[in-house]
Amino acid sequence: MAHSYILLDRDGTLIRHIPYLSNSNLVELLPNVVAGLKYLESLNFKFGIITNQSVIGRGLATREQVENVNQRVLQLLEKENLHISFILYCPHAPFESCDCRKPSPELGNLAILKHDIDINTSYMIGDANSDIVFGKSIGLHTIQITDLPYQTSLAEYATIDLLKSAEYIHSQIRKG
Repeated sequence: MAHSYILLDRDGTLIRHIPYLSNSNLVELLPNVVAGLKYLESLNFKFGIITNQSVIGRGLATREQVENVNQRVLQLLEKENLHISFILYCPHAPFESCDCRKPSPELGNLAILKHDIDINTSYMIGDANSDIVFGKSIGLHTIQITDLPYQTSLAEYATIDLLKSAEYIHSQIRKG
């Protein structure tokens, strides 16, 4: 049976965006992340993270450092009894022209197959246009987290945080 998922970008969506983050001690959940994820969990969504981590390809961090940051995100969420099913990341810099860097659909297609994701009932939530293009390319509904939700967005919906995203998703489910 296929599952409804929320695919999430990491930096600027779940945690405070720090350019080229390599120190797991600096990981800080954004406001309303826990409340938003708990709300979505109550709607029977599962969670996965798909993130570009060019910090590796640029030589500014090792895979181990990025994985430590990812583990810190998981630890902070697990303290709140929230479970992330998977984290997939592209380690390449933009100039490396790989197939796995968002907005390329490769990691999304992999997640759909491996985790039996129902694209009709699942969402991609991210802060960058590349997240939204990525979500659309794999057939998901899209929500953009932005400080300027009233600006034009490529996403179906734009809002300020994960709690507002969850409220929107619930309203869409009620519409049927």
